[in-house]
Amino acid sequence: MKPEVTNLRKFRDMIAYMNLPVFSYIDNDDFAIIKIHEMGLKMPYITPTFRPDFYTLIIVSEGKGIFMAGDHVFELGARHVFMKYPDSYISSGWTESPVGYNISFNEEFIAKRFPYGIAEIPVKDITNAFNYRLSDEDYKPFDEICAEMYNEAISSSNTRYEMIANLLIHFLLLVQQHQNKIKLEIQSEKYALILASFCKNVDQNFNMLLSGESATVFRTKEHAKLLNVSETFLSKVISKTSGRTINQWINDRLIDEISYLLKNTNTPIPEIAQRFAFTDLAYFYTFFKRNTKTTPSSLRNDFNASDSDRAHMYRGEVVKIRPNW
Repeated sequence: MKPEVTNLRKFRDMIAYMNLPVFSYIDNDDFAIIKIHEMGLKMPYITPTFRPDFYTLIIVSEGKGIFMAGDHVFELGARHVFMKYPDSYISSGWTESPVGYNISFNEEFIAKRFPYGIAEIPVKDITNAFNYRLSDEDYKPFDEICAEMYNEAISSSNTRYEMIANLLIHFLLLVQQHQNKIKLEIQSEKYALILASFCKNVDQNFNMLLSGESATVFRTKEHAKLLNVSETFLSKVISKTSGRTINQWINDRLIDEISYLLKNTNTPIPEIAQRFAFTDLAYFYTFFKRNTKTTPSSLRNDFNASDSDRAHMYRGEVVKIRPNW
């Protein structure tokens, strides 16, 4: 049995769907913080698959788990800081009881109190997520900031969300300090904003493809028009600031979304091809094999055949976990 793929987008709806407590202090969809260890999770625990419209932060002091963001797998353990961006599939499983915090927030929450927003902090890449394992010294300030945010969230202060926004910005700036050690440096603030806007438009395009609101995969021409710049200029900026071309960004995203549906749903392959604007099924197979060195059918069959290697529990039933989890 594979975890359900749901169409739920809001944090409170997702928590309620899993029959977990929706605490009274979580009074809106813009921001929420919970202590994971107070959610009553029975080990091992695996969630359904969601496609949230918010950012997710997971801070783990103790425990062991696995998160899937799109077709990318992240192992979480003690002193891990994990961040997942909106608008990609996510599911998770815990094998050892977690102690830590789960934070969700959207751009509007920050924009109301921080006019520059968070579009470029921290910088995203094709995985739509990142995961850092920190030393005790580096992890401590993250844990302390989360404790402060939680105490503000459960308080009755009229200014609690202003305080939380400031703490959240501090948290993200700490993440950026760690990220700067491994990411390609952004050349200028202007270019960084263009890259961030481009990534946001890519997310929106794929959301519309999946919801059926669009039948077109945007390429350089469409993205340049959205940003009101020339195709040549946009191509140069994206390549210079990210180290990848526009087509690489889009093709990698296509492969990621297609691979996720092949592995984690029983959606027929022709329907997946149509969902991502492939009108020629033969070209869909050619495109997929050129970028993955395998066929869609082989990827699905090989993934399903790996069921016997590892097992997890899902709502009282045995669920197989793939070797690449």
